[in-house]
Amino acid sequence: MLLLGVILALLLSASIDILDRGRAFYRSTTLQVAEHISDIARALDAVNPADRERIVHQLSDRRLAIALSRNAAPVDGMSERSYARAFQAMLQRNLGSNWPVHVLLRHVRRPRSRPSSSFSETPVNLLDRYLTLRLFYRAPRGFAFVTQIGLHDGSWVTFSARLPYEHVARLYILLPKLGLSLAIAVILVLIAARWVTRPMKKMAQAALALGQNLNSAPLEESGPEEIRATARALNVMQLRVQEYVRDRAAMLAALSHDLKTFITRLRLRTELLPDSAHRNRLIKDISDMGAMIGATLEYLRGIDPGQGRTQFDATALAESIRIDAGDMGWDVTVEGEAGAPFYGNPQDLRRCIMNLVDNAIKYAGRATIRISDRPAELAIAVCDPGAGIPPQQRDRVFEPFYRSQPERGRDREGTGLGLNIARTIARAHGGDMVLQDLSPSGFCVAIRLPRRLPPVTTTV
Repeated sequence: MLLLGVILALLLSASIDILDRGRAFYRSTTLQVAEHISDIARALDAVNPADRERIVHQLSDRRLAIALSRNAAPVDGMSERSYARAFQAMLQRNLGSNWPVHVLLRHVRRPRSRPSSSFSETPVNLLDRYLTLRLFYRAPRGFAFVTQIGLHDGSWVTFSARLPYEHVARLYILLPKLGLSLAIAVILVLIAARWVTRPMKKMAQAALALGQNLNSAPLEESGPEEIRATARALNVMQLRVQEYVRDRAAMLAALSHDLKTFITRLRLRTELLPDSAHRNRLIKDISDMGAMIGATLEYLRGIDPGQGRTQFDATALAESIRIDAGDMGWDVTVEGEAGAPFYGNPQDLRRCIMNLVDNAIKYAGRATIRISDRPAELAIAVCDPGAGIPPQQRDRVFEPFYRSQPERGRDREGTGLGLNIARTIARAHGGDMVLQDLSPSGFCVAIRLPRRLPPVTTTV
């Protein structure tokens, strides 16, 4: 919008300049013609009437025709045109009020023949012929001033002067000027736009960092007033969210302690009951309830991406998960390796991958951890040979407490929070989670994590 406005302003300025140049040219040339006619009229009035014919013959040319007469002969023309009135006022000022002056505007035929072009024309003449903006100011081409001035001896002299016209703009001169002005304007507009948008870009980056790390440094309140006000509002929002998170963490800690206390009491009292099938089912229900409450509190506690970040070997992390899974009797293999250390929270990523492995073991009996490392991204996929998740359910599997294929998982442990927690951890690291079908069979849940450099620390 700025660039379009500048272009329109330049075009309007060029148009005004052309019209102003035409106005100046018209006034100067008509004034010169009026002064020339006034000088000739004074000269004819001062000489002997017998010598006037000779002088008129010598002064007449193609642009100015002069004729003498004893009386003011009627002349066809338009006397009410503003051009004629303005030209008559110029003559009257030059000659004085005691000189009778009549001015008419008469149409004259344009010559049909044009001068033929020749090979001897210079490049400037050719440019002037073909790249000239044929714009005439105030009066059209093809008119002439017919002026009758009365001399002091009673005779009259008639002047027929072609209306002055000229090409007021030549494109081969105008276009380079416009191009240079436009280039300068574009550069200035780009600099101004960058100057305006740079604080917004920094603010957007800081807002993204705030979304990934709630304890990041506050935004710098600098720049224009609007930018400072927005940064101030974001800083206030960050403080309020931090207070909310702290209050929620304290509430969850108290709730977790009280719930665990009650569950422990129930378990102890159940253990004191006589041994029976009803007692065993009650103990299992209490264990399931404890696991569900623990998972729910863990989910509500959320992920703090700024805590515990360090550089670690993703391949070693996957191998440790495979060993732990083997100790539990799970069939887990690892494929691929990371080419460089990854900066993140190894405990959270271990929890993320373990949730995916747990799902794969539950529904397919086997899991494969595949590592694919690129310069800008680390991808860790957990694949299984199972049927996977139906396409119509993939938009909902990340919802809390939602479990796909409930008919298969009715007798299986779980709360429906594993995928949601895993995706939350991936997004806390700036990445995301993608569901993929394998060919010809199988299913993968891929974690894509962008590589980021650790913060630079200096020691004194």
